This record gives sequence, C-alpha cells and structure tokens, in this order.
Amino acid sequence: MQTLEAIAKRKSTRDFDPNRSVPDEIVDTVVKAGCQAPIGGNQRDSLHLTVCRSRDILDEINRATAAAMKIEPRDFFYGAPAAVFVSAAPKQMAPGVEYANAACVIENMLIAATDAGVDNIYLWGAVQALGRNPELCAKMGIPEGFKPVSAAALGYSLSGSPEPRELSVSLSTNYI
Repeated sequence: MQTLEAIAKRKSTRDFDPNRSVPDEIVDTVVKAGCQAPIGGNQRDSLHLTVCRSRDILDEINRATAAAMKIEPRDFFYGAPAAVFVSAAPKQMAPGVEYANAACVIENMLIAATDAGVDNIYLWGAVQALGRNPELCAKMGIPEGFKPVSAAALGYSLSGSPEPRELSVSLSTNYI
C-alpha cells in the first residue's frame, strides 16, 4: 500500500473483534514505525512505549477511567486485543513538547497498522485516567517520571475495514 493510500484508508475503529489477535510481527512493525517518528530536539529518551495485550490490564484501565469520569464502566478500548501506550517525561526546555512528540509516534503507528491491514484508533481519554493512577502505571512497567499521554488500540473491526476516502483539504487552511 502506498503512503497516501494508507492515510486515505485509516479510520478510527470502535468495534474491534476481541477474539482476533494481531500477530506479533505486525505489532512489532507498528512499534518500529512509531520509533521512526520525528521527536522534538531528538529527545528519544523522553518517550517510552508500552505494548499491552492483557485484557485484565485493559479492563483495569477501563474501571479506573470510568471511576475518574464518574460514569458507568465501559470498554474505552472498544474490544481491541492490543494497545500501545506512549508515555513521556516532561522536558523543562520545551514544556508540552511531549504531547506533540507522542502524537507523531501515534500517527506513524496508526498509518503502519492501516498499511498492514490492522484497524486502529487513537486514544486519549482513558490514557489520561491511567496517568493519574501510579499503581496501575507501575503494574504496566511505565518508568518512574513518565506519564502516559496517548495510545493506539489495534485489532480487527467486526464490521470490516473501511474503504479509502478521497483526500481533501478539510481543515481551515490559508495559503500565503
């Protein structure tokens, strides 16, 4: 698949098949693609990736998220059998750059997953609740001083993969 074709085909999936796992070699390729993302100041030591295939851990995150939001528990991972969390250590010389860096990593992973035929979704809300739960972060092996800032859920849609969309300028844009 060509890059622009993968970009046109990528769509957020909210109906993963929880019984269909993503092969290890594809997860590894997705993680490698994330590691090729541009990182502000090339501060690669300020990011950490956690691959989670444990339904028990994902369910714990679901419960923590629902409790933090004061809502009924639900599956914030939409049944995905795998998720890759991006954690960051804030840098004093460029406050907030960790969010931009994590977004670059996530985008590379989402495009690589789409290219490999794996459906995906960018996650933020559940990750924020996780970041406020130091015990769960420790259980996941997230290094001290790092905070989860985003994640990509990976799997296969129950309703089938999306068809490519036509690429268009759909955000407010001006040319000077």
